[in-house]
Amino acid sequence: MKKFLTMGAVLILLLLLLVPAQAEIQGYVKGQGYNYVYFGEYPYDRDGTVQPVLWRVLAVRDNKALMLTEYLIDTDQVIFVTDEKMIENHSYRRIEKFEESDLFPKLSTEYVDRLLGNDPIRNALVAQPNGAILFMLNDEDYVNTDYGFEKSRWAEWPARIKSHEAQGTPYAIKQRGLYVAYQNDSSPYWVATVKSPTDYKLQIVGFNGHLSYGAYTRVNIGLRLAVQLDLNQIEIYGGQGSKQSPYQVKYTGSAAPAELVPNPTEEPVAQIAETAAPVVQQPVYTFAPDTPATYPPDMPYSENAPAQTAAPAAVTQGSSALLYTLAPSQQTVQATFPATAPTAAPEPTAEPIAEEPAKDQNTVTLSFVGDCSIGDSAQYTTAKSSYHTCLSKNGYAWPFSLVHDYLANDDLTVANLEVVFTTRTRHADKMYYLRGDPSFVQVLTEGSIEMVNTVNNHCMDFMNEGYVDSLATLDSAGVKHFGTINPGLANPHDDLGLVDVNGILFGFIGWSYPQEYDLRNISNRILLLKSQGAEVIVVSLHWGRETYMTPESWQYTFARNVLDAGADLVWGHHPHVIQPIAIYGGKPILFSTGNFTFGTMSDVNPATGIFQLTYEKTAVGPALKALKVIPCTTQKSPDFRPKELTEQKDRLQVFKYLTFKKAPYMLENPPASFLETGVIRFENGQMVQ
Repeated sequence: MKKFLTMGAVLILLLLLLVPAQAEIQGYVKGQGYNYVYFGEYPYDRDGTVQPVLWRVLAVRDNKALMLTEYLIDTDQVIFVTDEKMIENHSYRRIEKFEESDLFPKLSTEYVDRLLGNDPIRNALVAQPNGAILFMLNDEDYVNTDYGFEKSRWAEWPARIKSHEAQGTPYAIKQRGLYVAYQNDSSPYWVATVKSPTDYKLQIVGFNGHLSYGAYTRVNIGLRLAVQLDLNQIEIYGGQGSKQSPYQVKYTGSAAPAELVPNPTEEPVAQIAETAAPVVQQPVYTFAPDTPATYPPDMPYSENAPAQTAAPAAVTQGSSALLYTLAPSQQTVQATFPATAPTAAPEPTAEPIAEEPAKDQNTVTLSFVGDCSIGDSAQYTTAKSSYHTCLSKNGYAWPFSLVHDYLANDDLTVANLEVVFTTRTRHADKMYYLRGDPSFVQVLTEGSIEMVNTVNNHCMDFMNEGYVDSLATLDSAGVKHFGTINPGLANPHDDLGLVDVNGILFGFIGWSYPQEYDLRNISNRILLLKSQGAEVIVVSLHWGRETYMTPESWQYTFARNVLDAGADLVWGHHPHVIQPIAIYGGKPILFSTGNFTFGTMSDVNPATGIFQLTYEKTAVGPALKALKVIPCTTQKSPDFRPKELTEQKDRLQVFKYLTFKKAPYMLENPPASFLETGVIRFENGQMVQ
């Protein structure tokens, strides 16, 4: 018996020696290799399906881990030059440091938000001296043997520097078009950093691992991002640290800083009774507090949510949803939505603008128009053909003068505002940075544009300050707005729109460059708007390929998921051309409504339109009755005015552009009569053929 006890004790001792008391993240060790860590998520598969991000631990110093993504997760541009003569003559724009690149401001905004969303582990990421949270390693890093890299930057052909090579994810390669040498999926090009001295500035890691420098990039150069993680603020709760079984970590630090959004699974701070109806306050011409809202937790975007999803019981106090009222023939009234609604609404005090023909009080018509860039790229404002020169010559009523009657006689007109109203000069490092003088907001008011989406790829052209200027300008003019950008970051904007139009409460959500991950965020905002009484939800998406007349296949699935989550209309823009209309479950998808009036106008197909949706009040709520397209054409500089097409052959061509040759899976084309009338009718929630 004693012999067996002794053998048992020996076995227990051996087990204790083999199993560490506590897992610990460590940097590269020669002969042992790397530790790997999972946190964050990003599209991985070709269809955009997200997976956890795998990080390689290069080094640990002062209990802070320097990590690099194991794969190239996405693509972007840093410097973009297409003129071969400029490249040949080295006359392209040069940048002295990475902070001056187009990519730099995105790393700590949209990329970190896509990676981590509201995950509190983002609080454990250490900001770099230049303020970056995500960053690129520099030239010295990539030849640092302490990080497991080879010393050499170059090797004699055909030798390869294997430690510098990286694989691109299927998403980066197939969906985002990552440049791959010789179609070899394991050896793509990717951007490293920017060289400081002179001449060629951009450092690229080649397919063979060589570190080289270039004057320009294609938009499909890969991204391999780095972070520094404070290990004092995280805890390992799973995994073994290997590539096959990476460590899984969670945030255990102190409460999140004020500028970051708390974990959305935390208990909301206030409740609104389910029976509380939104009520208009006295007009106040200010925009909602510039603070992030908290949304209902755990909305399963992968499941089909019914259109009438039950409102959550808890909603954050002081959310950024804006409540507006728009009674027929009355001035715009704007008010912030109160956390607790008063029991009675004061009578509107605004005076009628002008006498108008009597309207059917049982219906509401909304008009949607596409990209409106009421200004120019800042370097061209003084050109003879510029938008600025046009307005100086013709006045603020000019741009919408040829279609004004259509926009004035509806109940609400909504446009995509692809410009910022500001006088600031510090701008993002990009080729075109769009700006309009703040006085240009009068183009909207003169043109009867009552509401705009403010979030797109140009809204931050003049940094956060310019965007804030633009919102304040819209507010001072009484133009309603909505749009979500940088939620959860230091400079968040998360404005949702609520508009009472002749007794129907419409909710608006704006999103730019949506990804699969954003479905949950959009779904939560849909629930928030419904909880505040919205009866019809419009989701505005700035998406798709520029100048392409058809959507990408992933957009079909994304649009269906948005409608399944409770939206009633998907309204798209960004390609600068119109794309087909589709119907899904009786709900319209406007994939792209094209350009409408656009400074810095490129040579694209000028077909566009006014997309009008008419809703009828019924005993069970609003019902879509018709979608009508008024076919128009845009005009280039120096005119810039959209005008209605009157020739039948021209109208027919626009209607053909708006019809798929073959409807995508699960989507319906407009009926055959649409090619003649431009009208789609609905009864009992379904399209009438």
